[in-house]
Amino acid sequence: MHAKKPKSMQKNRVILWHALALFCLLSLHALAIPTYRNGEVQRLIHVLNIDPKVLHEGEQLFDVDGRKIRVVVARNVVQTVGFQLFTDEMKKVLHSPVPDFLERYFLQMAYPQSDRPRERMAREDRFYFKKGSFETVATLRPDYAFSLDFDHKRYQASWSSEDREVLTVTFPAVHELLSGENKQEAENNVEADMKNVVAEDVGSVDEAELRPTLQNDYLMKRGATYMNKLFSSDMYYHRQNDSLKLVADVSHPLESVANMMLAPDAQSALTLKVQQVLYGYKRKNFEVPLKNWVAYCRSNGCELYYGIESFENDEVKTTIIAVNEEQGYNHVLFLTIPVEVIDRQCGDMTGTLQAFIPMHNVKSLVAQYHKVEKRKRHYEP
Repeated sequence: MHAKKPKSMQKNRVILWHALALFCLLSLHALAIPTYRNGEVQRLIHVLNIDPKVLHEGEQLFDVDGRKIRVVVARNVVQTVGFQLFTDEMKKVLHSPVPDFLERYFLQMAYPQSDRPRERMAREDRFYFKKGSFETVATLRPDYAFSLDFDHKRYQASWSSEDREVLTVTFPAVHELLSGENKQEAENNVEADMKNVVAEDVGSVDEAELRPTLQNDYLMKRGATYMNKLFSSDMYYHRQNDSLKLVADVSHPLESVANMMLAPDAQSALTLKVQQVLYGYKRKNFEVPLKNWVAYCRSNGCELYYGIESFENDEVKTTIIAVNEEQGYNHVLFLTIPVEVIDRQCGDMTGTLQAFIPMHNVKSLVAQYHKVEKRKRHYEP
């Protein structure tokens, strides 16, 4: 015969279970509250008095002081916040970071930092009103006609209504300005962005775009060049059974490496072990599939170029430059690839990454790196 437990003990156990359940619910709720991509987005959400607890995945609109405010959350991170100035269709057509920038920047102007008033902010950022003024922004509507021009250094954005120019602004193609992130914030976001991107297979190629090489059944797709033709985006194909395949075999190591850098197979198991150089001479290490690095660059509007530095001791050393002219930066990846991974399409390669290098600094960075590497090899026993 079992003794009955005292009612007080049963009551305490019920209370304990309720407390644990409440704790779990509160913990899950706390986890659901999004973080912020950068400090300026966090400041604006706070200034606008938007409760972060009501934010959820996707796009939301809020009425603040009679204006529509758009907030976008992705992967439980507030990515951007700004006035609603563009339709979704217009953003898809433009396929540019500029609409998000303008929506956020005009909001920043409306709620400037206390130590950086609107006039100083525009002057320091070289953001100029050619037609209209900041007060004109309040009259803009998402259905107004919009045009965007880019001369490789500066943008000009214009709104018009019934063929009448309403507002025109100009601003430089500078990543920190367009993204709202300082260099440290941008660098710190690289790993998460690279790991979360979705890699896709390269599309089919039209044989009319290919030119013959000295080897039968091997063809080349001529790409562009960069930095006085030191880097290129040429790709190589092999005709097999009336179909075209990207070259990926150890008998053609340099051509295979070129293809791996520009269009790795989405099914491959090649791993990139990255040492990222950060602001302030700091470094951090992380690993991602090689295909994610390529997808990350392309999804952000970068054009990829490679340059083969050396092929010796069964290793290929190459430099990859991801050029983003529209945002004024380059990523530079110095990579060492064991030849054995080419045939197997799996294995590790190691690289040093410097991200968000201003366009005018990239030549000296690449030259300095290669100078150091040559010195290392010269003194190797």
